[in-house]
Amino acid sequence: EEKGLKYKEVSSQWWETAEQGLAFQTKVSYAAALRRADEHFGEMYVKEIKAKNVHNWIMKLAAQGFAQKTVANHKMIINQIFDFAVMNEYCEYNPCYSVKLPKNLPKAIRPPATKVEEETILTGNEIWLFPYIALLTGLRKGEILALQWKDIDFTENIIHVTKSVYYEHNRPKIKEPKTESGVRIVPLLDALKERLLKEPNRKPNNFVISNENGEPISNKKYRWLYNKFRKENNVQSSAHQIRHSYATNAFENDVAPKSIQEIIGHKQLSTTMNIYTHFRKKAFDKAKEQLNKSLK
Repeated sequence: EEKGLKYKEVSSQWWETAEQGLAFQTKVSYAAALRRADEHFGEMYVKEIKAKNVHNWIMKLAAQGFAQKTVANHKMIINQIFDFAVMNEYCEYNPCYSVKLPKNLPKAIRPPATKVEEETILTGNEIWLFPYIALLTGLRKGEILALQWKDIDFTENIIHVTKSVYYEHNRPKIKEPKTESGVRIVPLLDALKERLLKEPNRKPNNFVISNENGEPISNKKYRWLYNKFRKENNVQSSAHQIRHSYATNAFENDVAPKSIQEIIGHKQLSTTMNIYTHFRKKAFDKAKEQLNKSLK
């Protein structure tokens, strides 16, 4: 019987079709998973790849310490490749269907910035505005880089989040949020308002974090500025960890989880609570204490 095509040949065919409808960032995120799958299955014939082969590969990824989301992403991609193979009659069935993800995989949770780092960011806000905005808004990196002065309402003290910057190589591009929860308003805290009002040349269409022309900065410029800030101020945390600090501080000051979810732009409350699991017990204990008091 003819063996047909090898996995790497089918993978290449699928990618030629699939990549046309994918955003640039999605293509980048798929690259590592495609490479690892090709390295593992590449020389095998798709007809001969069984569920056990896929299971063993998934378990190998898990054993290497990849997080739950990463392993799931790898399986999702090869699942699409095998669906493509079945549709084109390169094999009779998709071996991914009967493969389950292992339970209790670690979740990729990055801790918030340290209190010392937060203090450095707060006191050093004249050095560079980006980390200060991140700490006082909880916005994502791309959302901060996409902020224009017209998005900030200094009368109502709110920030309108409507878009995000992403990069195609070094060039900044603007995109709308992936979900409705990404379009939102965020409180303009007094300290941030005071600092922003010191900025000259607040033309409505200029970007808050901008180059000399008021346009979004390049990826190379962003990385240079961020690395310079971290090195000179002994701050190790990423922009995402500083965003976590905002939510952590909100939890510690008894802001309702639902409000935090809406402010930081999570689609589901469970996402917020899964990231900040160490606050669930605190909230549970507080609820218990309040109920006990009310029933006395």
